[in-house]
Order: sequence, then C-alpha cells, then structure tokens
Amino acid sequence: MTPRIAIACSQALTGALLLIGIWLALPARWWPVDVAGTLLGAGALLVTLLLALRQRLGPAVARIVLWAELVLGSLAVTLLAASIAQLAGSYGPVGSGGALLMGTIGALIAPYLIGLPVLQLFWLRRLR
Repeated sequence: MTPRIAIACSQALTGALLLIGIWLALPARWWPVDVAGTLLGAGALLVTLLLALRQRLGPAVARIVLWAELVLGSLAVTLLAASIAQLAGSYGPVGSGGALLMGTIGALIAPYLIGLPVLQLFWLRRLR
C-alpha cells in the first residue's frame, strides 16, 4: 500500500468517526466542539478525496489538516487531563467516576488525533 492510499484511507476513517461521533453520539450540543469537530471531519474527508484523485494540492491540504488535527487533539487531551485532575480532587468518589469517564474519552481521542497525524505527517514526506 502506498503512503498516498494509506493516508487517504485513514483520513476517511478519521473524518467519518469525527462526524458520526459529534453529530450522532454526543448527547448535547456545544458550538466550539461542533464547529471544530465538523471542520476537522470535513477536512479529513477533503484530504481523502484530494489524495484519492491524485490532485496536486492533496499533499499541501493534507499537511494543513494533519497539523490542525494534531494541535486540536493535543489541546483536547490536555483539557481532558485538567478536567480529570479537577474532578477527582474536588468531588471525591463521585468525581472519580467522572474522571474515569474523561480518561476513557482521552484514551479514545489520543490515537486518532495525536498518534495517527504524526505518523501520517511522516508518510507525507515520502510523497515528494
């Protein structure tokens, strides 16, 4: 499998997971999450389309979207870690349950929005 196909397939998965997770799985609407997540999901699907069609702008758009995923994913995990510390420290046993839930969310976000973009940015260097 070429790096172009690998990046396109994994961005299709990431985009679909983001859009499904935000619009179908989240029980409440909060506009910062909705806007940022929808833009990231749409960007990932755009990268999939551009790379699959071998468009000249594909690698450049992919770099922008991957860096956005990396930055926003790192921000999300950092904010979740701060929430975990605040919940566990302030609310005792009840907060520990909430902290466990936040930790699970962070563990689900980190591979797709931190680890995978780093790997894909490395693969993009091979497309030159």
